[in-house]
Amino acid sequence: MTKEKKEAYETHASLRKIIVGLKGRKFKLSCGHHVTFGYSLGNNIHISNGKRPEIICSCCSY
Repeated sequence: MTKEKKEAYETHASLRKIIVGLKGRKFKLSCGHHVTFGYSLGNNIHISNGKRPEIICSCCSY
């Protein structure tokens, strides 16, 4: 990977900031289950990257 390509990537802290900004919001996932961000007993999610990302709970990702 070239230096320019490496510099195009943001850090994990940037992604964490986006997720923290979702705190308290509730979503229905692609698998049909639900998630509430920032809730201590909330579901973990799995994101499959691609043209049309799939966002499912960790239970359905196996």
